[in-house]
Amino acid sequence: MDEHLLRFDKDKNYTFIDCETENLCLHDFHNLPWQIGMIKVKGGKIVANEDLWVEWDREINLSEGAARITKFDKGKYDSLKKPYDKLFEKMRSWLDDCDYIVGHNVLGFDIYLINNYYKKMGLDHKHIAPKMIDTNCLAKGVKFGLKFNSEESLLAYQYKLLHTRKRGVRTNLKALAKEYEIDFDESRLHEALYDLEVNIKVWDKLKWMVEI
Repeated sequence: MDEHLLRFDKDKNYTFIDCETENLCLHDFHNLPWQIGMIKVKGGKIVANEDLWVEWDREINLSEGAARITKFDKGKYDSLKKPYDKLFEKMRSWLDDCDYIVGHNVLGFDIYLINNYYKKMGLDHKHIAPKMIDTNCLAKGVKFGLKFNSEESLLAYQYKLLHTRKRGVRTNLKALAKEYEIDFDESRLHEALYDLEVNIKVWDKLKWMVEI
């Protein structure tokens, strides 16, 4: 019987998260998230969302290319930003109180920004990683034919796949949305909340392909 699988569990709370950042560096000295989007899902339905525009204790500095890719609008940022110490509790409560934290490449990227945020606030972050579901890693597992063994931890399984690559195999959000026939507006990708809406639909497909 497989009623224990997440695809059947309607009681679990999920927080989907996506950070828009200055660049791809994993250290907060060089890279800070200026937008953190979060969507709360329960029973397969969106129940709440948060769009946090974060003001730090230094100026946000994006290259022209990064600003173009992430659609960074300084005027919009300046009008919506709030101090990082005022926004942290909202993010912390969503991440600490949910059963699972889901994101696309969340173990390869966003987790570092989140951990840095916890450390900046003087708080421990070690409880975060074991709750993470990375849809990029799960998609690789499906494509590589590497099944999850319930005797190992889900986190260990995902980390095995994180840096594994095969020529011609694409698992970015855009590629998966096309493969899974998910309607999406390519011009809106890299808008945090929109990316998460697409990510939720990708997860809804993947959870039927992976025995977790």
